[in-house]
Amino acid sequence: MEKLFNGLKKAEEILLVVLMVIMCAVIFIATVARFTGLFVIPWAEELARYCMIWVIFLGIGVAACNGEHFCVEALELFCSRTVLKIIYVLDSVLVVAFSIFASYYGVTILQKQMASGQVTPSLRWPMWIMYLSIPLGLILMALCYAWHTFEKVTGKEKPEEIGQKEEEKK
Repeated sequence: MEKLFNGLKKAEEILLVVLMVIMCAVIFIATVARFTGLFVIPWAEELARYCMIWVIFLGIGVAACNGEHFCVEALELFCSRTVLKIIYVLDSVLVVAFSIFASYYGVTILQKQMASGQVTPSLRWPMWIMYLSIPLGLILMALCYAWHTFEKVTGKEKPEEIGQKEEEKK
């Protein structure tokens, strides 16, 4: 199971890098071209926006796999291990429940977009491709968050990850 999540995380990270490079390159080229008066890329801003949306929703999955979502670390100083495990599980249940709830409505929106046949203004791509990032990102976040919580509660979190977190706190 760990190999599956590591492979999924690696694929997400590669896709995130590719999307960020595309976004930065298109905006840079469009800006330089516009200011030099050579040419105008009318779809550059739209492509950059959609790349950013995909980066955000895929990024929440990677952050969940790495355990990098917002948390209150002060509780770790005052609570016992047993209480912390209960808090981790409750936290995970709430995050996973929200992710599934939001994913459900994301799929509903996605289905409506597919049925409508709407396309993006400049690129003329099907709009449902842009809305696919919502349920996909949230489902990945739910899976990774649940897996990371399982590792934390069962003590299967890698020692180097714990050491990294300790160094980051200093």
